[in-house]
Amino acid sequence: ESTQNFIRLLRNAYAHAINARLISLMDTAAGGATTIGAITTDPAAPRIFNSVELAAVDYRERYAMSADAVLEVVMPRWVRSVIRADLAYKTGIDSPEMYAVADGVIDSFFAVRGVRVQWVNDYQVRSVAFGQSSAATVWPATVNFLLYAAGTFLHGTGLQLDLGVIRDSVLNAENDFSALWAEECHLISMVGHAARKYTVAFQVNGASGGGTTARV
Repeated sequence: ESTQNFIRLLRNAYAHAINARLISLMDTAAGGATTIGAITTDPAAPRIFNSVELAAVDYRERYAMSADAVLEVVMPRWVRSVIRADLAYKTGIDSPEMYAVADGVIDSFFAVRGVRVQWVNDYQVRSVAFGQSSAATVWPATVNFLLYAAGTFLHGTGLQLDLGVIRDSVLNAENDFSALWAEECHLISMVGHAARKYTVAFQVNGASGGGTTARV
């Protein structure tokens, strides 16, 4: 049972490693990040919503796409929590719903802006933001996101080799065996017009934007 549990954990870790690698290939193909929005102290929710819409409008106009063309956005899944936390800080709004904004509601805020967000794991975690060796004590102040038209990336798979249990006469003498051995190949190809990567800065504070400062 201990061996089987270890194998299950190993397969799960392997899946995370592959997922991180595929996202990293997309992230690299998108090139350097462009900082979007000039006010870094703006509250997280409106800053993220408006930055994504600004990026989407610019992308559609660059490639003469339909105004209602839905674009793909890739963001770390923890951004939902950032948005929810920021909305919970809003003052002057006496509504219990603000303290428990459902994931579907957050998704709808993006959908009305003509984007479909893929909330992914293994992106901007462990080495930055969440999941580092020390416990997180403050919300992040920046996040990167990818934006592109559907079909821009292709995921190709090649060799998949899983030998499973391997025994031989030498190993059997010691009651040892290889319980798991696998190998696979992947390809991420960018075949569409372009993928763009943006960095957006924010503060989780629920503040309201000033009426005299230019914002996006």
